[in-house]
Amino acid sequence: MIKEVNYRKVLLLVNLNKSFNQAKACGVYRRPDIYEATRKYWKIGKNRPQEIEYVLGVYKGVVCSVIEVKSWLWTSVAEDGTRFNSERCVFEGELVDDSPFLDKDVSNCPFGSGGAVRYVNKGEIIEGVTEG
Repeated sequence: MIKEVNYRKVLLLVNLNKSFNQAKACGVYRRPDIYEATRKYWKIGKNRPQEIEYVLGVYKGVVCSVIEVKSWLWTSVAEDGTRFNSERCVFEGELVDDSPFLDKDVSNCPFGSGGAVRYVNKGEIIEGVTEG
């Protein structure tokens, strides 16, 4: 089933390469599940969260989780006590198990050198999805 999508909002792609494999993750990257790995501690502009409809967790170029954003908050300290130099965004929302974004190859939307986030318009990564 293809889910209808509204193309007017922005997607936030987040790089999970350091937190996806919990056997290798350490420190602030250790998370109990994919939801926590996708939603936490992103360094983004203060005016950006209200533009973001979905946060897409990306592991090795493929979307492995999708959170529909309901709200967000800012923190300067992680749950493990790690202190950040600037506040980080923590998203609240719901995992979307039937999202058309899941399993999409987004390697054509690179994060850049050392980047952990990337903003994209829905149309940049979705083909064959009906516009809502």
